[in-house]
Amino acid sequence: MPIAPNFRSKHRKKWDIYFSQCYPNSRLKLPELTNLLQLSASEHAIECGLGYIDLQKAHQSWVLMRMRIEIHRMPQRLEEVDIVTWIKKLQGVKSSREFTVEQNGEKCIGVSSLWAVFNTQTRRPDVLQIPFDHLAFYPEEHGTVIENSRIAIVEDSDEHFNYQVCFSDLDIVNHVNNTKYLEWCLNHIDPAIILEERIKAFDQNFMKELNLNDEVILYKKTTANTIAFTIVRDQKPCYSCCLELIP
Repeated sequence: MPIAPNFRSKHRKKWDIYFSQCYPNSRLKLPELTNLLQLSASEHAIECGLGYIDLQKAHQSWVLMRMRIEIHRMPQRLEEVDIVTWIKKLQGVKSSREFTVEQNGEKCIGVSSLWAVFNTQTRRPDVLQIPFDHLAFYPEEHGTVIENSRIAIVEDSDEHFNYQVCFSDLDIVNHVNNTKYLEWCLNHIDPAIILEERIKAFDQNFMKELNLNDEVILYKKTTANTIAFTIVRDQKPCYSCCLELIP
C-alpha cells in the first residue's frame, strides 16, 4: 500500500475503553493494553507503507521481541486515551519503537519495545525489503525510564503449569499472538495483585514462536517484589516475563 496522505513519523491514535476490556475493578486488562499497543503500532506501520500487506509481498511480517511497560495509572471503563508511538531506530532486521499512553495530555503509561522483521516462509528473521528513507527517527525520546532488555530465564521455579496451544491463541501470522503469553501467565497469579493495582511495571521477552497444539510448561518464580514466568517447549524457552510489584 502507498504511504498514507496523513502519515506522520509520530503517530497518535485515540481509543475508547469499553467494559469488555476491563477487569472487575473497571481498570483496563493488561493483555488488552498490550493489544491496543499492537494495534497502534500496526496502524502506524500501515500509514508508513510498512504494514502487513506491504511486507507480505516479500513474505515478511513484524514480530515483537521485547517490551517493557511502566504503569503510572491504568485507564478505566468509559475513559478515552491517546496512544502516541514513534520509531527510535530501524536497522537490519530490528526496529526500536516507543509508546506513551496519555489522558488529557498527561502520560499514564510508558512503553519501550523491540521488533523484528520475520520471514513467514523460512520462519526466521529477515532484513526489511521495503525502503524506509521517508521515516524520521527519534533516538533521544524514550517512552520509559528503563529501556526494554533481556530478562533472566526462570530456572529455579516455585510452581509450574502445563498448557496446550489452542486455535483461539493464533493470529494472522499463524502463530501465538504476543498478547496470549501474558494472558496465560496472569491466570496463575493472585487476582488481588491485579485488582489492587500492584503491578507497577513488567518486561516481556519473546524468543521462539509457538504454534497450534504445541504443549508448553509455564515456570513461575515469586519473590517479595517480583513474579517471573518462563514458558518452555521441548526444554527450550519461548517467552519470559517479569512483573514488578508495589509492596
